[in-house]
Amino acid sequence: MTPNSCPLLLKKADVIKRLDLSARALEVMVKAGTFPPPVRMGKFVFWSQLALENWMTRKFGPQEAWRP
Repeated sequence: MTPNSCPLLLKKADVIKRLDLSARALEVMVKAGTFPPPVRMGKFVFWSQLALENWMTRKFGPQEAWRP
């Protein structure tokens, strides 16, 4: 992220839709430390799109690098 850019912020509903998870499953992953914690702003929580993309890269990198 450059100093003049702002990452796209994703609401909880956006994250669970993108990952096809339940809200409870996402909460469990955050509590277990296996998913980035959200940033709270008022009554809402947000994740940056960059944090989600980085998590996906780390999580699925070995699968994508696999060769038969």
